[in-house]
Amino acid sequence: MMVYKRGKSERGCFAVVQGRRVNIKKKEVHWIPRSIQYTGPAEVSSNFIREQIDGESAERGMFRGRGMEGAEWKAPEGYEIHVLKERKGPKGVMLDIESRPDAIRVWQWDRTCGEDNADRTTIARAFAYLRIAQSLADD
Repeated sequence: MMVYKRGKSERGCFAVVQGRRVNIKKKEVHWIPRSIQYTGPAEVSSNFIREQIDGESAERGMFRGRGMEGAEWKAPEGYEIHVLKERKGPKGVMLDIESRPDAIRVWQWDRTCGEDNADRTTIARAFAYLRIAQSLADD
């Protein structure tokens, strides 16, 4: 059974997770804000093309003929990135940690990613709200 225990530490919130032991490997993770219905195996190398932009930390890419810009995003201090995998448990759906990457390559199709830690991406802007909420809670 997977149990989450939330508490406070000196660095903020933490979660203690009990669950099935899995072999956790570092994997390259990409977040592409697209709605894709297909969930099976795919020939990623033929549908997803990427290249480094000279002198910049960002990359340009093409996914199914559509241009995108990607940048590496690292979680703020006190947070970790976890890739979860669903499995059926005795009481419903369970989530196991499949990997713990150090960063995510975030791709944008409608804006540039920004220079500092992919700061213009949707995920970076969402974390800005967490900082605001934490500041209000600490007040």
